[in-house]
Order: sequence, then C-alpha cells, then structure tokens
Amino acid sequence: MPATPNPEAITIFISAFSTASFGFILYHLITNSPAYKLWESQSTSNAPHVIIQRMIGVLFFGLGALAVMGFYLDLPVSMFGTKAPNRITLIWILVLSAVIIPMNYVNSRDVENLSQYPQIRNQQWSVSLLISSALSWVLYLLAYEFLFRGFLLFASLPVLGLWPSILLNTALYSLVHIPKGSKETLGAIPFGILLSYLAVESGSFWIAFFAHVVLALSNEWFSFLFHPKMQLIKSKS
Repeated sequence: MPATPNPEAITIFISAFSTASFGFILYHLITNSPAYKLWESQSTSNAPHVIIQRMIGVLFFGLGALAVMGFYLDLPVSMFGTKAPNRITLIWILVLSAVIIPMNYVNSRDVENLSQYPQIRNQQWSVSLLISSALSWVLYLLAYEFLFRGFLLFASLPVLGLWPSILLNTALYSLVHIPKGSKETLGAIPFGILLSYLAVESGSFWIAFFAHVVLALSNEWFSFLFHPKMQLIKSKS
C-alpha cells in the first residue's frame, strides 16, 4: 500500500474511475438502446452499425478521457502512460503477437466463435469494408486502452498501489466482456493482469494497445477466412 495519497491524487483517481465507469455505461446504454437495435434490425447489413458503435466507443472512452484530463484536471497526457515505445516495448509486442496469432488461428475455427465473429455479419465483404472494419478496430482499441491501461491505471497507482490497481483494472476490464459470454469474460482476467503489469513496467499503454489490436484483427481475419458463408468480393470497376 502506498503512503497516504495527497488530495490531488485522490481527485485524479476518482476522475479516472468515474470517466471509465460512466463512459462504459453511456456506451452500452446507447448501443443497446431500443432505437439503436431497431435501426440495426431494419438494415440489410450490420456493418454501419458495428463501425458506428466502435466510433461511439472512441467518443466516450478516448475523447472522454482527454476531455477530463485537459479541461477538468488540466493535466498533460504524459502523466498517464503515454511514454514513447522503446526496444523493450517492441520485443514484448512481438512476443505476445507470436502467442496470440497461432492461438487465434486455432480458436477462430470454433463454432461458438464463428457465431459471434466477425462482428460484421455480411456474407460478402469488399476490400474497402475489410479496411474500414480494421481501421475502426484500431481507433476503438486506441481509445479503449488509453482509458483503461492509460488514464485509469496510472491514476490508480499513487492511491491504491501496484497490485490493487492492476486488480481493479482487470476486474472492470473483465466486467465489460460479460455481454460477450463467459469464455471471453474469464479469458479477460489473465490477459488483463498481464497487460496491466506490462503497462506499469513499461510506463505506457502501448504494449496493451498493440497486443489488443493483434488479438482483435487476427481473430476477425481468421474468423472471416474460416466462416463457411463469408467471402471477399472484388469491387466493381
């Protein structure tokens, strides 16, 4: 347990925790609202809804965190795990990728996985849709990790200490996976602990961000590859 934190550190922690909590509440209220679901059900493709859903995440997670830091707390982002990547960061990204990609290659064939992924359920994908989905994933995960393994984690450390901060971060990270099923919820626990610890050790959220991008994109692309009803089509000239 760290020494008694000063009032400013407590204010920063409460602000980060509130931003994460209310950000996810608002995100889920909007994307699971009857109006949003009705709009989705009336469309022939869910692609716009998935991409817009990710952009709503960018708004409430990343931009929300930036707004609280800059306008309410008047603090620089450098305080919250934005240290530039270095050689050790790159090594960890490569090591995690070497584990994640083969794992997803195997797991993505599972029937349960194919019933959920890719999140965009179009049977025919264009190259532009493939790229748009990937870019929306990258932006969403940048905001997501900046909030979780950046703002919240580094705001927690002076108040809670190392392991309580990691456990709090992982608990919230796991909870937001509940709508995706027990397998992802439980899997988020060891993954969350590892990413949080590496974020603290490296001084930045970049390892978590790149590992999460590799996880999401490799799963999407392998799931698309192995899905029996999905195919890539050439755009009409």
